[in-house]
Amino acid sequence: MSYNRSAKQKVSRKQRRAEDRELARLERERRAARARRRRIGLRVGAVTSVVVVAAGVAVAVQAHARALQVGPVNMMSDGLLITGDGSTLSPATSAPIPAGGTPTPHPVSTGTGALDLVVSLDYGDPRSAAFWAANGSTIEQWVTSGAATLEIKPVALSSGRTAYTPTPAPTPTTSTPAATPSATPSPATSSSATPSATPTPTATTNTETTAQDYALRAANAFACVASYQPSSALAVNDALFTAQHTFGSAGLTQAQLVTLVNNAGVTSSTVSSCITSRRYVDWAQQATDRSGVTGVTVDVAGRPYTGSVDDTTAFSTFVASVYSSLAASASAATATPTPTATPAQTSTPTPVATPAG
Repeated sequence: MSYNRSAKQKVSRKQRRAEDRELARLERERRAARARRRRIGLRVGAVTSVVVVAAGVAVAVQAHARALQVGPVNMMSDGLLITGDGSTLSPATSAPIPAGGTPTPHPVSTGTGALDLVVSLDYGDPRSAAFWAANGSTIEQWVTSGAATLEIKPVALSSGRTAYTPTPAPTPTTSTPAATPSATPSPATSSSATPSATPTPTATTNTETTAQDYALRAANAFACVASYQPSSALAVNDALFTAQHTFGSAGLTQAQLVTLVNNAGVTSSTVSSCITSRRYVDWAQQATDRSGVTGVTVDVAGRPYTGSVDDTTAFSTFVASVYSSLAASASAATATPTPTATPAQTSTPTPVATPAG
C-alpha cells in the first residue's frame, strides 16, 4: 500500500511540474506577444506623427511661399496697362506687387479725354473669347489713337465659365463707314472686329489639366510676357483668344503655350522658362481671388458694361455714352462763372453849410 501511494505521489508531482512549465511557457508567450504589439504600436504612432507633422509643415511652407511670392513685373494692379500716342501702343511699366503686398490700382482719370477700359478675361472661357473677337480690334484702335487706355487683368474663372451661345449674326449687307460719337475726341466704332492673325499651334489632345488649371497657366503665360517682353503682351493676348477654338477643355500644353507666344513675336528665352516653370500660377490664382469676378468684366471709366459680350454696336454705343457723359461733366466743371453785377456805390451827401450867425 505504501508503495502504491508513493508512486502516485511521484506521478502527481511530475504532472504538476509539467503543468507549471506549460503555464510558464504560455505566460512567457503572452508577455512576448504583448511586448511585440506595444513595439509595433509605438512604431506606427511615431511614423503617423512624422507624416502628419511633415504634411503640416509642407502645407505651411507652401502657403508661406505663396504669400511671399513677388508678382509679375509691370502688373502692380494685377493687370497690364496699355496706352497709345496716336500711332503706337506702349505698356506701362511698374514694379511688381511686393511679397505679401496688395495690388495698387491705376487711377481712373475721368475728364482728361481718354477713357480707362479695364477688362478681366479668362483665356479658357468662351464668353471672354467672344467679347474679344467682337470688340478687341476696336479697342486696340481706340487705345492706339489715344482715345482710351486698356488694362488687361487675366483671371481663371471656375463657376463663371459657362456654356456660351453667340448672338445670331445679321444678314451680310454692304458695309458702310461706322458712326463716330459726336463728342470729340472719342473712340471711333468699327463695323467689324477681328483679332490680329497669329499662327496657332497644331491642336493636340491635352489630358494633363482641368479647364481652370489651363486658365491659370494661360494667365501665367501672359504675366511672363508682361514681365519680360511687355511690348508683345497685346499680341499674345490676341493669340491666346484666337487659339481657343483649337483645343478642348484642358487647353494647350506648356510646350504649346511656349510655341504660341513665340509665334506671337516673343523672342526672350526667359519668357519660355517662366512659362514652363509656371512662375506666376500662384499669383494668377491670388489675383483671381482678389478680383471677385465670376465672368467677363468690362469697366469703362469705372462704369460696368452689362450688354451682350459679342454685340459690337452695343459696346461701342455704351463707350460713346460714357465719354459724352464725362465730357459734359468736365465742361460744366471748367466753365467760367458769369460775374455777378456789383451795385453802384451810393454817393456820400455833401454836408450843408451852416449860415453865419
